[in-house]
Amino acid sequence: MPDLNRISEALTGAFGVRQVYGEPIERDGTLVIPAARVATGGGSGGGGGSEPGGHHGTSGDATAGDAEGEAGSATDAEAEGEAGALGEGGGGGFGFGRRAEPAGAIVVDDQGVRWVPAVDVNRIVLGGQIAFVLAAVVVAWAVTRRRRRR
Repeated sequence: MPDLNRISEALTGAFGVRQVYGEPIERDGTLVIPAARVATGGGSGGGGGSEPGGHHGTSGDATAGDAEGEAGSATDAEAEGEAGALGEGGGGGFGFGRRAEPAGAIVVDDQGVRWVPAVDVNRIVLGGQIAFVLAAVVVAWAVTRRRRRR
């Protein structure tokens, strides 16, 4: 059985304030406290199965054209074989994830306390790419529309 106290202590350390605010850095009379955006998520799963010997969808009755009812017996045997396969189940699962990205820094100096946001260059580049593709689509649409009018 897992040691729940040890797990609890590990989680407390993993989700503390140090995950958002880094160690303060002091240089030349200026104190910088880095900060991050941290998102955490988790999940679990489950499972189950059918009861052994359950019948699912196959009838044991003889067919209308069967004089001796032997087809009905074969159908019963097939149903029992299928039920054995359906009488099993399983399941499981667990997931956990965390994402952290720089948000900025709190700067304390002679001028006071201020927030300096981190610049996400990837987001800026992505925005530029989307704008370029959108502009290219609009220009292509305008050119093809103008050619059709001629």
